[in-house]
Amino acid sequence: MRGMKAVFNLSLPVAAVAILAGCASVPQRPEEAALPVGGDFLSVEAELPFNTQWWTQFGDPELTALVDRALSANKSLELASANLRAAEASALGARLGRSYSTSANTTAEVGRAARSGEDVDLSVQGGLGASWEFDAFGRIEAQIAAAEFDVEAARQARRDVAVIVASETARNYVQMRGAQTRLEVARKNAQTQAEGLELLQTLFDNGRATRLDLERAEAQYRTTLASLPRYEATIQSSRNALAALTGRAANDPDASLANLVSTRLDIPEHEGAIATGSLAELVRRRPDIREAEATIARQLALGEAARADLFPTITLNADLFALFDDSNNVGDLSSFGFGIGPSISWAGPDLRRVRADIAVADAVSEAAIAQYEQTVLNALSEVESALTDYTNELRRRDDLQRAAASARRAIDLARLRFEEGLDDYLDVLEAQRTLLTAEDQLAESRLQSSSLAIAAYRALGGVELMDGTPQADPEMALE
Repeated sequence: MRGMKAVFNLSLPVAAVAILAGCASVPQRPEEAALPVGGDFLSVEAELPFNTQWWTQFGDPELTALVDRALSANKSLELASANLRAAEASALGARLGRSYSTSANTTAEVGRAARSGEDVDLSVQGGLGASWEFDAFGRIEAQIAAAEFDVEAARQARRDVAVIVASETARNYVQMRGAQTRLEVARKNAQTQAEGLELLQTLFDNGRATRLDLERAEAQYRTTLASLPRYEATIQSSRNALAALTGRAANDPDASLANLVSTRLDIPEHEGAIATGSLAELVRRRPDIREAEATIARQLALGEAARADLFPTITLNADLFALFDDSNNVGDLSSFGFGIGPSISWAGPDLRRVRADIAVADAVSEAAIAQYEQTVLNALSEVESALTDYTNELRRRDDLQRAAASARRAIDLARLRFEEGLDDYLDVLEAQRTLLTAEDQLAESRLQSSSLAIAAYRALGGVELMDGTPQADPEMALE
């Protein structure tokens, strides 16, 4: 081989030419990234004593265990967590824009001229490069800010999923217990009606009752029996939903899920008051509102990054090179050289595309602001409706409790008057029907009041103010 030549190129920041090997540090990802602007709302949860485990207010250990299991095993939450990790990784990549970038390459060629008798030449070239952009107009910082706000939006989206998972778990559990209670009421009334039907059959055989009385009693008994499969189906569907929420298949023979169906417990009811605080606090703690706010900040940051493209991009470079051929060697210092200087690039003088990108960013920001305002309006509507419905249902439940008590006394009086021959059996049937309706409505109202309490917590963002916290609006602390 007649000769060998190699070329090495290196681009570095001006101040870093002497420390080529990488003495510059890469920014580390913080555990909780602080947002550059508009970050006041991010620390509100630490400023106020919030209770995020609202489901413990129902005083049901089974419910607490189910919600805890759902929050640790739910697949939608795993998806939201993966999205958050992806956003954090993207933010880490954006922060690397503050540091210099490096690259390396090497090539080798073997060749010989077409003329006969020529020697084979080996050519080796290698390069090691690094470049650093001087962020004179804030483009990199704006991109970093957008990435950090994207992380916050993903974090709030995950929290929103957690609120939904917890509330849906609690709602399905309450639905199952409510269906079990209503099933028990229907079975108890069916048993009472069956005994009455047997007695009426005996009276009919002895000529003391009419065929009309017997048919009416039979129709009422069969109607009550017809309601049993509906409650049983509700119990099973709620069990299947709880299985999915806790990360299990509907046909999973899990003992804990089987015990939920086989063990009949009372409907869990909310204990104490729902401490809501002021509407301003609501706006700060609902995850969908905070996600929308982070989205606005992200779009505004992207708009700043787009405006930075109106100005030149300045990159500082330094070159170190070496050239070897048949007339020199690696140890020959005359084969080495270096160069240093800035590199400037600009999208101008035709900036129409840049201005179009700015217009797009501004329009998307306006859309994000409109979405935020609509989210706030929807949140206020949901809270007002949930609290109003919950308050009204509590009043309805109190009236139904008194109605059920009166219906129990009425059926005793109706039986007594029938046995003494003062009334016919139609009055007994009517009293039984009234009692069944009252007890079923009472069970349904207890179910609804618990479900509406869960809906209120969901509307409040899955949190409530801790006990002892001063209320901005005392009327919003509902019993």
